[in-house]
Amino acid sequence: MSATRTMTFHMPEEAEFLKSFARVSISHAHLDYSLRMCIKSVANLSIQEALDATEGEGSASLRDRIRKLARLRLGEGAPLLRLQAILQRCKQATEKRNALLHTVVAEESGEAKVRNPDHSWSPLPEPTELNDLAFALSGLANELNHARLAGFLHEALAAKQLPHRT
Repeated sequence: MSATRTMTFHMPEEAEFLKSFARVSISHAHLDYSLRMCIKSVANLSIQEALDATEGEGSASLRDRIRKLARLRLGEGAPLLRLQAILQRCKQATEKRNALLHTVVAEESGEAKVRNPDHSWSPLPEPTELNDLAFALSGLANELNHARLAGFLHEALAAKQLPHRT
């Protein structure tokens, strides 16, 4: 029989931690918006249509839709593979974000800890770790936006024009 640990819910009060935590959340919202705009570009939709069509969808669903739509529009080739590589990095960053933000924060003997997916406990992440993740999420949002607005994806989509909508 294992020893019972007494953990109590904890709300961190450290301003730098909370600021870094919020930075990750906002940066991830930017990434999700960039994914929604990628659907707009690949499916040749208006901004409003893309936003309405993807309302309430999570990151995984958005990435899956982009993969399916891009394969249909672009076919196999380097642009699709480059887009899939970005989407894989988005997945990895989102998983890291989820592990940090969707966890229980508790206190044991005066020490704040977070619950890990394997049910073990670790110290709170340092603000620098959170800031690094926020920076990575922002970088991916910017990379995706550049690709669809002026980069490789823009060029590939222009070469595979869809009929104009009426």
